Amino acid sequence: MIRKFSLVAAAAVAVVLGSGLAASAQTKLRLAVETTGRDPTNVMLGTFRDELKALAGDDVAMDYFEGGALGDEGALAELIRAGQVEIVSMGSDIVSLDSKFAVFDMPFMFPDKTKARAAMDGELGEMLAKSLRETAGLQVIGYGELGFRVISNNVRPINKPEDLKGLKLRTPSNQGRILAFQTLGAAPTPMPLGEAYVALRQGALDGQENPMSVIKEFSLFEVQKYISITNHVYTPITLTMNGRAWDALTPEMQDKLKQAAKKAGEATRAQSDESDAKLIDEFKAVGVEVNMVDASAFTAASAPIAEKLGSVVTPEFMAKALEMTK
Repeated sequence: MIRKFSLVAAAAVAVVLGSGLAASAQTKLRLAVETTGRDPTNVMLGTFRDELKALAGDDVAMDYFEGGALGDEGALAELIRAGQVEIVSMGSDIVSLDSKFAVFDMPFMFPDKTKARAAMDGELGEMLAKSLRETAGLQVIGYGELGFRVISNNVRPINKPEDLKGLKLRTPSNQGRILAFQTLGAAPTPMPLGEAYVALRQGALDGQENPMSVIKEFSLFEVQKYISITNHVYTPITLTMNGRAWDALTPEMQDKLKQAAKKAGEATRAQSDESDAKLIDEFKAVGVEVNMVDASAFTAASAPIAEKLGSVVTPEFMAKALEMTK
């Protein structure tokens, strides 16, 4: 469930954002993201901004809020629905806007990136975009890639599901991911990503799960002894726009936004491939122990999760998603 802002927080955001976009022939957009630097969600939004400016020139003006300047993804979900920002770039917390995105919490649903990307560019991506518009009144402009997630921790290498037992793992605050790790025996602990480093360093958490590029950009490898290459779930990036703001654009401007979003998605996929190719060696070089897991054991242990997630996304949607990702 989306959190409610306090009156004080809402007032503070109103001061930052102003009272609304002034009527003008120029398209004015406010863009926001939780992350900064080379984190994939920021790469997605930043590339989109640059590509759109190249396509539209002075016909568009953009204010860019990165690094959680307007709050974490949960806060951004509230702001975009309220129309206080027009465009956000989101990872796992997109489920706070539409529970069907919890389908990505199904472990080992995609065998590789080729299948995952084809699904996002095809029927699965279309189904999710339609659902988000109907459920939350938001328009999907395009999809990018956070990538496959791995598990890091300070207790022991993770080779098989039993090794997860009792580990306090930071997860996004979505029901599907929590359910999946509970089923596998871990103790999932929802927490904003920006708080994970300190919690890991102080021992409040044993570990976390994220794509390797995120582990790098948030320096989580500095406070983790082990990284286990589980590739347990694939996380897309969803570039989302307030539906009313989208409908107010001309067809020509809508087309430019989609072109820019496509370029941005391609940039995150290229980054994902580059990161996966080099980061294992980089982590090993600073003393982190990296291991591959028993994928067959994890796949077997994950089987019951499909039915449980079906109660979140609907059994029909779950069955159709699994069929198109085989």
